Amino acid sequence: MHSLTVGQSMKFKYNSSCIGRIRYPFPSHIQSVTMIAVGVGVAPMIQTLRALLRNYSHENRRSSMSIVLLYGVRTVRDILMRELLDEWQEKYQDIFKVVYCVGSRWTNVHFGAKTKNTEKSQYRPPQLPDGFSSLVSAELGWVDGQKIQKYCCPPSESTRVIVCGLPGVYDKLCGPRLEPALAEKSVLAELGYTAEMVIKL
Repeated sequence: MHSLTVGQSMKFKYNSSCIGRIRYPFPSHIQSVTMIAVGVGVAPMIQTLRALLRNYSHENRRSSMSIVLLYGVRTVRDILMRELLDEWQEKYQDIFKVVYCVGSRWTNVHFGAKTKNTEKSQYRPPQLPDGFSSLVSAELGWVDGQKIQKYCCPPSESTRVIVCGLPGVYDKLCGPRLEPALAEKSVLAELGYTAEMVIKL
């Protein structure tokens, strides 16, 4: 792939392990879509978003549609397609919101440095990651149940949750990617989502 020049193309093969399928357009009763992507897992989300937003813009303009993307990255510099995502968020702000989750599992552990003012036991909070303040909507740490509850649509027959990332992301949020069932005690299961509501890409 690195030997290709601009304008050349390459083929990708689909195999049986690619069980993540999105049937689009969604049935008319689907009114909310939550996308949870970590790292390069945002790539198929971009494709899905392009279709959803194009349909909203050119055809139905269903104001009741709600789309949220929780995008997990280690650093702000790791955000892929940020300009496009920010552009879409501004253009379709009535239906689309992206929340960047920056950091790692350890970011959720809060450390502080004690200041010289020992009488009041004041602490300095840790510094924010480089570029964090430039993000319109962002949270520190991994995508977790708390962030899903805060930003995403609650479980219902009219919602779909799409997950894409590394194996650990699936294991934590919904169970192994190759298993259609929603794992018991996974984050999404604990929040009340069902296997019918979750799509593993």
